[in-house]
Amino acid sequence: MDQQSGSDTEKQSAPNNLSELLDHFVNSTQSQDEVKVDDLLQSLSSRSHGPMLLFPAILAISPVGMIPGMSFVTGTLIILIGTQMLFFSSRPWIPKVIANYSFSRDKLTSGVSKSKPWVEWFEKAVHHRFEFMAEGIMIYPVAILSVLLALSFYPLALVPMGVFVPGFAIALFALGLTARDGLLILIGYVFAIATAVVAWNYWPV
Repeated sequence: MDQQSGSDTEKQSAPNNLSELLDHFVNSTQSQDEVKVDDLLQSLSSRSHGPMLLFPAILAISPVGMIPGMSFVTGTLIILIGTQMLFFSSRPWIPKVIANYSFSRDKLTSGVSKSKPWVEWFEKAVHHRFEFMAEGIMIYPVAILSVLLALSFYPLALVPMGVFVPGFAIALFALGLTARDGLLILIGYVFAIATAVVAWNYWPV
């Protein structure tokens, strides 16, 4: 009975949308001057795929993503989480070198503050629809594309805001899974295709 009650509490405390996730990160690190990636991962009471993938994706496309080295960290996290999604792993394994990566909490709060207005505007368009796109075997293509898009983070880390387009596609995938909004996942596919087209036409050879 206690175990079931704990499970229900965990589900209730899980962030249900992007703005809640951002607030959650700020509130869960109030006593810290430096924030580790592992601190943010551990603060997620939810172990579902959506919030876990949304965590590095939103960091990548927010002002926090401009911290030197952050693109490598978020890209690696997405690859690890996406790969383990293929096996429906509920708790992704993260290497210590990534888990222990830290940055100033002031940068976290500043990034959240700058991101919140457009995040809250965007969330008005989020609804439960085409839910079949966010469950079962439909998770596989989302996981595979997220991994492929995250691989582009490494070379694009040298370009200012270079990871925004692939990062935004992954964020759409993750938010679609979290909010069970299949339309967001479909739009994420469009951004993923756009990323591939741009890379094919403009990548130096």
